[in-house]
Amino acid sequence: MGFFYLFTSILAESTGKTVDKLNFKRNKIDPRQSLLIVFIVMTMFVLSYALLTRQPFPHLAPVTIALLIGIALFSFGGNVFDELSLQKNDLSLREPLVDFEPIATGLIAYMLYPDERNPAFLVAFILGALIVRWGVHRRKLRKHQIKGMSYLLLAVVLYAIVPVFYKEALEYLSPTYIALFRLSSILVLLLLFFRPKRSRRVTGKMIKYGIWAGFAYAIGAVVSLYAIKTYGLVLTMLFLMLGPAMRYLAGQFILKEKVRRGEVLSSLMLTLVVAIAAFYR
Repeated sequence: MGFFYLFTSILAESTGKTVDKLNFKRNKIDPRQSLLIVFIVMTMFVLSYALLTRQPFPHLAPVTIALLIGIALFSFGGNVFDELSLQKNDLSLREPLVDFEPIATGLIAYMLYPDERNPAFLVAFILGALIVRWGVHRRKLRKHQIKGMSYLLLAVVLYAIVPVFYKEALEYLSPTYIALFRLSSILVLLLLFFRPKRSRRVTGKMIKYGIWAGFAYAIGAVVSLYAIKTYGLVLTMLFLMLGPAMRYLAGQFILKEKVRRGEVLSSLMLTLVVAIAAFYR
């Protein structure tokens, strides 16, 4: 299927982030409310897909359970910190640091999986890290933005580790069941430890935006796992470096954010690096 899974994953994730940010911007939704709505929708969509495709229930060995617990805990932490950051910062402000997530995962995977190694990929990840560092240090941040970026840094660290658990779990489970367990477990953890405050009113518009964001995220959650299974973790992370360019476009033309030329330049440089590395793979 060529690179269908990769590009679909990038498009779905970027769409989800954009709609999520619109919900904060237009409806002033609380992060706890947003997370709960989005994960209810995501879980329902993936569960429906699993039932419609009649996928057999997998055998859960101890190693599989351990991997799933790791996925649930790291994903829960990453999603909470990511949502807190999304509330405080523009998409364009977040992107230079978000860019580092696939790079970090790619470097980890490059060390762990020798059969996926390619010198062109390693050079691309190193150049990508330098470009991201340049992008992060170009902007002066306000106090509330510094707090938001601190949340995002924690999210990126946790997110970078999760795909390694995915790679191992795919030896035992289908992508759909991994996504379903991850989403349902995060939903349970949200209800236990991160429930919305009852004083906060939820409007129909908040729910509407949450449904669309959840639908996009659900597609990305499943398709990204199929991408890892099909292309390997290193190549998947390489292509996920293309995501920032799409989110910069969304930030400028949909969210009406101020996107600086340096940020556009850094995303174009990342795109060029990925294209050259893919050509020599």
